[in-house]
Amino acid sequence: MGMLVDGQWRDEDPVNEIGKAGNFQRVDSIFRDRITADGSSGFKAEAGRYHLYVAHGCPWAHRTLIYRAAKKLEALISVAYAIPGLKRNGWVFEDDPRYPDCLPDTVNRFHYLHDYRHRPGRQSHRD
Repeated sequence: MGMLVDGQWRDEDPVNEIGKAGNFQRVDSIFRDRITADGSSGFKAEAGRYHLYVAHGCPWAHRTLIYRAAKKLEALISVAYAIPGLKRNGWVFEDDPRYPDCLPDTVNRFHYLHDYRHRPGRQSHRD
């Protein structure tokens, strides 16, 4: 399947997310900050500042789309949709006539989701 480890794509099985009782136990995400109106979190609420990367089959991505719609943020937060299926290098964003509702990344022009790690001048809360 493959996964991103320390900014590099690796063709290996993902981290085991099964708890001792057989339950799903998600690995902690590095993305735990909040967007605030005044920017006190380090992430200011501004139109056009944020861009979502989603795949139709991902339940976590699906939640962000629901929230975006419920809060009427569609005009403020743009979205790129990965083509279906996890490819060798993860989610792929490209024009494919077979999937007209899957939009390539027109904001950062990433081909793979992990391309964000190699973006010149990239800044994040971990840098």
